[in-house]
Amino acid sequence: MTGLNSKGKTKDVISSMFFSAAIAMIFSQVAGVSASIIDGIITSRFLGADALSAISLMGPFVSTVVLVAGFVSTGSQVLCSSLIGEGKRDEAKAIFSLSIIISILGAVLIILLCGLFPDGILRICGVSSDKNQQFYKGMIDYLHGYMYGIPAVMLAQIIGPFIAMDNGKFFFSVSAVILCVADIIGDIANAVEIKGGIFGMGFATSISLWVQLLFLLTYYLRKNCYFSFTLSGIKAGQLVEISRAGSPTLVRKLATVLRDLFVSRINLSVAITGAAVAARAVQNDLNTLMFCIGLGIGKALISITGIYYSANDKNGLKRLFSYSMKMAIVFSSIVGAILFVFAPLVADFYISDSEVKVLAVFAIRCMAVSMIMDTLLVSFQNYLQGIRNRILVNIFNFGERLFVPVIVAFVMGKFFGSKGVLVSIAIGKIILIFVVFIMVCIHKKGLPTSMEDYMFLPNDFGGELEDNLYGQVENMDEVVEESRRAEEFCLAHGFEKVKANHMACFVEEIAGNIIRHGKHRGGGQASAEYRIFVNNEDICITVRDYCYYFSPTEYYQIHHCDDSQECIGIRLVTNMAKQISYFNAFNSNNLIIHL
Repeated sequence: MTGLNSKGKTKDVISSMFFSAAIAMIFSQVAGVSASIIDGIITSRFLGADALSAISLMGPFVSTVVLVAGFVSTGSQVLCSSLIGEGKRDEAKAIFSLSIIISILGAVLIILLCGLFPDGILRICGVSSDKNQQFYKGMIDYLHGYMYGIPAVMLAQIIGPFIAMDNGKFFFSVSAVILCVADIIGDIANAVEIKGGIFGMGFATSISLWVQLLFLLTYYLRKNCYFSFTLSGIKAGQLVEISRAGSPTLVRKLATVLRDLFVSRINLSVAITGAAVAARAVQNDLNTLMFCIGLGIGKALISITGIYYSANDKNGLKRLFSYSMKMAIVFSSIVGAILFVFAPLVADFYISDSEVKVLAVFAIRCMAVSMIMDTLLVSFQNYLQGIRNRILVNIFNFGERLFVPVIVAFVMGKFFGSKGVLVSIAIGKIILIFVVFIMVCIHKKGLPTSMEDYMFLPNDFGGELEDNLYGQVENMDEVVEESRRAEEFCLAHGFEKVKANHMACFVEEIAGNIIRHGKHRGGGQASAEYRIFVNNEDICITVRDYCYYFSPTEYYQIHHCDDSQECIGIRLVTNMAKQISYFNAFNSNNLIIHL
């Protein structure tokens, strides 16, 4: 029996680890984006539809700022997740530190461009002073207010996901709430008391971004942080590694910016009145908010994928991929349905103009219909980046983020005007899902029959099925049973009786320590998973649990006694080990031993 036991178990380590990480990532993304939406609602209510349109048209610039930070952040996350899976903490800290340095330098450069070439930035956003005077002044004002927060938003994009990886998911989520609350207070104060106009809206956002960053930095005042800033170990070659690992994010963000630019210009060209531009602004805001579901799932997926991919664990990756896709479908379906039904109520929050409201309801419902497909596509792309399939993920990025939506918006806009542009978001996603299905069929040379067909793993990844043994335990009776299975597995692979017995003792003692002394984070019964993988002469043993910080080998070292019969399995296996690594990431304990 080589598959993971499933005898009515509680949630396994993968689902527990992924669910909590994804919820934290989604929540933090939603709270962060909510600040932008709050800007839009308050701006629309107090400053009018043209002011809302001006801020919305600055979207490509704001996306560019996030693009640079996301490129560095994702590249460093991909590398660090693999490094911590291999027990290389010092190398991971060097990558983390280098990403901070890069983000600071990038922020300084962008601020200089804002100060020296504001007209150029607006022209890139599709607006010029001679053709779009009703939006130009507002965009300049928002740019000048927002640019002071660029260093904060870039550093938060880097630091936040690493705090989540370092078991600080709740702390990361709280920082997002702080950002949202600070922005609400700042926007209302600007609109009601200060009356700073659109500049004040941008400046209020800058202040809230700095408040969030300062809160995040307090995390590093505590002891024993896995990641900390250091100048030692930083090498020029690491910049190339970060660039390669993060290149799919750069391509995806760049394609998104170009898409927004082209679609905005298409909408401007076919819009008869400003109502169509304002309705598109509402759709953009809510699409960005709903995009947080796929983005949050993707951010969790990209890091955890690296841990299992570096361990060559095919079964673990299959379970992770399957669970993440199911979660994407469930979450996006529920939220999409709610948004579709309550679209008129949502539009009421944004705007009071009846013409804009009618178009806004239509735009919101078009976006709600596309939610499931969008969330699946984003999650899938992040998975591909996690397994470092850069060629395939970049093909998807350009198709999904640029070519298909722009072509569909152009065609629909030509025949149906502004409504055609608004509905193109749903039609484009339908086409993209069909394209993905065709690509999987081409890769498989036939119709897909299982979830694994969508994973694009190398044929030899994870070894042969019979070379892997998986088990999960929740009580001492199961510990004894899994110990027996481990011994039989080793004997079946030609190991000597004595060595097979040592392995059985090791599984029994390690898993037993977790069951007896571990405290499950969900408050239920502690459980453990293990995997034994035989690859030629190398044997890899991996033990994982979702308990509070607890290293079974560390527990043994602290509580060991001189009795030669105590912990004999742990003692013998650790003495035979070529390499032992332990790490605690996303609130899961991971022990990996190579023999």
